[in-house]
Amino acid sequence: VRLVSAIRKAFSAEMPIGDIFDYPTVALLAGRLSAERDSTVLPAIEKAQPRPQRIPLSFSQERLWFIDQLGGRLQYHIPTVLRLKGNIDTVALQNALQQIVQRHEVLRTVILQEQGTAYQLIKDAEGWQMQVEDGTQYKDDRKGLQQYIRQSIDLPFNLSADYMVRAVLLRQQADEHVLIVTLHHLASDGWSNSVIVKELAELYNSFTEKRAPSLATLPIQYADYAIWQRNYLQGDVLDKKLSYWKGKLKGVEALQLPTDYPRPPVQSTNGSVAGFRIDKALSDELQALSQQHGATMFMTLLAVLKVLLYRYTGQHDICVGTPVAGRQQQETEGLIGFFINTLALRTEVKGSTLFNELLRQVRAETLDAYAHQEVPFEKVVEVVVKERDMSRSPLFQIMLVLQNIPDTSTLRLNEVQLSAEKTGALGNIKAKFELTFNIIQTLEGLHGMIEYNLDLFAASTIERMLVHFT
Repeated sequence: VRLVSAIRKAFSAEMPIGDIFDYPTVALLAGRLSAERDSTVLPAIEKAQPRPQRIPLSFSQERLWFIDQLGGRLQYHIPTVLRLKGNIDTVALQNALQQIVQRHEVLRTVILQEQGTAYQLIKDAEGWQMQVEDGTQYKDDRKGLQQYIRQSIDLPFNLSADYMVRAVLLRQQADEHVLIVTLHHLASDGWSNSVIVKELAELYNSFTEKRAPSLATLPIQYADYAIWQRNYLQGDVLDKKLSYWKGKLKGVEALQLPTDYPRPPVQSTNGSVAGFRIDKALSDELQALSQQHGATMFMTLLAVLKVLLYRYTGQHDICVGTPVAGRQQQETEGLIGFFINTLALRTEVKGSTLFNELLRQVRAETLDAYAHQEVPFEKVVEVVVKERDMSRSPLFQIMLVLQNIPDTSTLRLNEVQLSAEKTGALGNIKAKFELTFNIIQTLEGLHGMIEYNLDLFAASTIERMLVHFT
């Protein structure tokens, strides 16, 4: 997707994502680029000048705002908890975080409404502060510390008044601190985390080294993207793209996974997690198989998951959700914001099909979905789902996530050592779907975690399912 957006920017040409797979070398792609092609190019995002008095929400923000109005808040908090060992310069840390809030308007954006229509209002950065708290009493009280962190993460955001990021620095002793950063999903996503980490390190280090920070000027802000999206995705463009999803998802069946407990009439979010690993040898074989069929690791894992779900349910109509970064233009790559979109990937799985055939089918369906990914998931639900079943999420109940966002493992604040505190270990997990398979590719193989709904499944069932998946 990044290559498609770079080609669009450099050559003013729209390269279908399928071509990247069908012409997999620079020479073949260059030949393809010079051939006759559709001249419709996804328009660039530019600074909106002047901006409307009432800046609209993006479609994704609007959905989360509706959910917030209905009281569903905590599952959309994005926490990062870091242990800091060494002499932290709290003034430099406050300054670095405040400059990030200054650089990225979305972090200081509140949602107001007029006659039922929500709009964005951007606040000044000066009012934002990092909280510094005394945590010496938790030095040897691990349970107490975890409870404090959980309370800090779970503190609700008031979307009409609060900054969309909070930071608490908990001092345990002179050279040991815990930094708790909580963002609201309205202003952030997985990709945004890597932007924050990169900017935090540069701003902190430049402040302590008494030099100017080396950060590129941002060509646009999230508000410009929201205005662009509302102007672009309407009329014939939206109708044409929606007609693909209407045809693709018409009559999609709900997946009837056998559950351990009766399904509640209204879907709950009580969740838990279980981890799994796929060793390097098997992971390398999966990679080789993917390349042999011109597929990605994600497509292969999706095909495997669909086989597993077919085995568990006996159903042929298998629809699985997946998030995409949603950053289709180069202008958005350095921005913090809520760009992520969700795709529903539907496949007919037959017991008589050979796996390689299924993989080819999944590859084609995935590339098709990527080619129509601009349509916000909420718009797809609007046109496809005629009757909402409150006991299930619409269109799919299972999610597959393969994390391949930019690497953030190199964060260093001068001499201060940082290590991540696993927020999953802090309890009170919110499960947005019946099952979410989260997988990360590492040098040692695949590391996975399944988030599951506790009101449907027992831990033993999930452990067995992970064995079957592996």
